[in-house]
Amino acid sequence: MKSLTTITAALVLVTGCQNDQGTSPEASTVVETTPAVFNAAGAPTASLHVPGMYCEFSCVEKVKQVLADQAGVKEVVVDFKSKTVTVAIDQSAFNAEGAVAALVDYQFMDSELITDEGEALASGASTKTEATTVKVSYEK
Repeated sequence: MKSLTTITAALVLVTGCQNDQGTSPEASTVVETTPAVFNAAGAPTASLHVPGMYCEFSCVEKVKQVLADQAGVKEVVVDFKSKTVTVAIDQSAFNAEGAVAALVDYQFMDSELITDEGEALASGASTKTEATTVKVSYEK
């Protein structure tokens, strides 16, 4: 009985590994993909510095989720190495201070909004010609 089970298992392995289509692996179909383009619509963008991202997987996904849930955010892309996040936004609905505060609420301390075109995206900030940084950090 034991040898019958062994022979059956061996047959399953041998037949399961055969190429049923009669083609070699080199002849398989190649599917071309086009990489996704961030902000293809050309919406205004805002950049955030999120130094509290310590892991490339769960932290990056959490930052994407937190920002995607904010009003006025259309798309989110994270550059883990530089700890920078770029969001495509609807300026009439996006609240920069709220977005930064949401990141801080999820323990991404010292997160800050950075605009490099002099646009003041944070409510109450004044427009300047040089870069503007809005930093929100809460003490416990």
